[in-house]
Amino acid sequence: MLIMMPCPDIDLDLIRCFLTVVESGGFTQASKRLHVTQSGITLKIQRLQEQMKCRLFRRTVKPLELSHEGEIVLGYARRLLDLNQEMVERVAKPKKDVALRLGVVDHFGPQLLPMWLAEFRESFPNVKIVSDIGVTHELLKDLEDDKFDLVIASAGYTAMGEYKLAPSIQETHLQKEAMIWVQSESSKIDPSKDPLPLVMFGPKCRFRPIALEALQKAGRTWQIVYVGGSLNSVQTGVQADLGLSVLSPLSLTQGIVIAGNSSGLPTLPTADLAIYSRGTPSHLMVPRLTAFLVESVAAWEADYRSSGPARVPGSVKLGEDRFSSSPRGVMNKKQKATKL
Repeated sequence: MLIMMPCPDIDLDLIRCFLTVVESGGFTQASKRLHVTQSGITLKIQRLQEQMKCRLFRRTVKPLELSHEGEIVLGYARRLLDLNQEMVERVAKPKKDVALRLGVVDHFGPQLLPMWLAEFRESFPNVKIVSDIGVTHELLKDLEDDKFDLVIASAGYTAMGEYKLAPSIQETHLQKEAMIWVQSESSKIDPSKDPLPLVMFGPKCRFRPIALEALQKAGRTWQIVYVGGSLNSVQTGVQADLGLSVLSPLSLTQGIVIAGNSSGLPTLPTADLAIYSRGTPSHLMVPRLTAFLVESVAAWEADYRSSGPARVPGSVKLGEDRFSSSPRGVMNKKQKATKL
C-alpha cells in the first residue's frame, strides 16, 4: 500500500517576504518595506526554506542569486498572493456606504487623477471615493488620525521616526517626479536675466527650497513676486506672466510652457512621490486602488516620454490632446470624467 506523505501548507506571509526580498533586491530593503527587522526577514526566509526543504538563494548578498528551486517558487509567489487577494475581495465585498478616503498633494495630476478615478470606478462601480487635497505633512498627520485610507504625498515618510504610526504605515513608490521650470506661453520675461521673478508655492511646499537652492548654486538672483496658496493660483500667476515657477509635468496646463535650455536656468532634481496606507488596509479596496494608480502613472509617464525628449524645449507647447487623450490608453471617448 502506497502511503502519500502530506504536503506542507505554505505560509503566505513567508511567500510575501520572499517575493519582497527578490523585488527589492536585498534583505535590508525588504525589511524597510515590510517594517520587519533584517533578522526577522532572515528568519522568515529560513522558515520558508525549511517548509520547502530546499535552498531558495545561491547568494544572499547583492547581487542576489536565486537557486533553481528559488526561481520555481518565484514563478508561483505572485500568483499565490494575487489569488489570495482576489478571494478575500470577492467574499468580503466593500459595503456600498463605506467610502474610500483619499488624500492627495495639491499638485498631483489635477486633470488626470479624476479621470483615473473614474476609470477605476468603471471596474468597481460600488466603490465610493472621497478625496481631499493638502500638503504632505498635513495629509500624513490625517492618515495617522484615521481621516484617510490612502494618501499620495512626498516619499520617505516611513523613515521619519517622529511620526508615531510610521512603523505601521506601508509606503509604495508612485513616481520619480520631474521638476521643470515653466513660464507663460506669451511671456515677455527673459529667464536668463536677474533678478528672476518667481511665482511660488508657500514655504511648506517641497519644490520651493529645492528650486531656490538650485538658483543659489547657479549664482542666480531672484525675487518672489507672487506666492500662491494652491496649484490653481500658481498656474494662474504663471499664465498672467507674473514670473516663472517650478511644476511637475502632471501639473502643466494650457497657457504654460516649459522654459527652454537657453534660459540659463539650473537643472532641477527629481522628487519622489509615494502612496501611503496602513499595513493592515483600513478599506478592502486600498490594495486595488494603489496598484491601479501605480500602473496608471507608469503608463502616463511612458506616453509622456515617447512624445518627446526627456527635457522638452520651451518651443514645444502642451497640446490640448495631452490631457484629453486616454490616461492609460483605455478610454478613448470624449473623456468620461465622472465627477466623484
